[in-house]
Amino acid sequence: MDIKIYDKLAKKYDFMVNLVSFGIEEIWRRIFVKELKKHIQNGVLVDVASATGKMAKSLDFDKMYLIEPSEEMVKVIIQNFKKLGYIQDGFRLKKNNKEIYIIKSTAEDFRIDEKADLIVSFMGIRNFDDIKKGIKNLDSYLKVGGYFGIVEMVRRDDFLGKLVLWYMNKVVPFIASFFGMKREYEKLGESVASFKEEDILKNFKEYDIIVNKSLFPMAKMFILKKEK
Repeated sequence: MDIKIYDKLAKKYDFMVNLVSFGIEEIWRRIFVKELKKHIQNGVLVDVASATGKMAKSLDFDKMYLIEPSEEMVKVIIQNFKKLGYIQDGFRLKKNNKEIYIIKSTAEDFRIDEKADLIVSFMGIRNFDDIKKGIKNLDSYLKVGGYFGIVEMVRRDDFLGKLVLWYMNKVVPFIASFFGMKREYEKLGESVASFKEEDILKNFKEYDIIVNKSLFPMAKMFILKKEK
């Protein structure tokens, strides 16, 4: 992951995502949260590659660890939760019985002192520096019987897939150029073009796949349960 990209994007991240996805990513998030809540409603959450914290905000568990390597994104996360009435104490945020711990680190390297009931990665796994290492580290912090939820864009080679890739590789960088971020969005498009569903699932062979669903037009949603 090129953290400098996300440092540069941080303050405009949510706006740019909504702009170039026509709001589709927000629809994916709502579908994801609704599906996750069918299986688990509360507990200890680890949200990896948390970006601006919207996924954690939507799930609203009582105890949440937000893993985010971008320093500028971390600043946005803190601002967003303070607006919701959370009180900041360093990288800890608290409101009533709810606690949030923000950890400036990566999936591969973060450490916490307890295990989670749910780990989520919304549009994050594709950008891990080492997917195998990152998921192995995350797995070590998930309780047996816990859930691992993923939404990620993956390559598909049908007409729709090729159309989406053309849009991401040609149109999105053009739009981003008006905000001085053309190359940043070229790199994001390139990452989708080389990423396949199997790149995710091959790391979860000991998990039960509870949900495996396509999200229009070019994403996959997985909810997996750790059995041992």
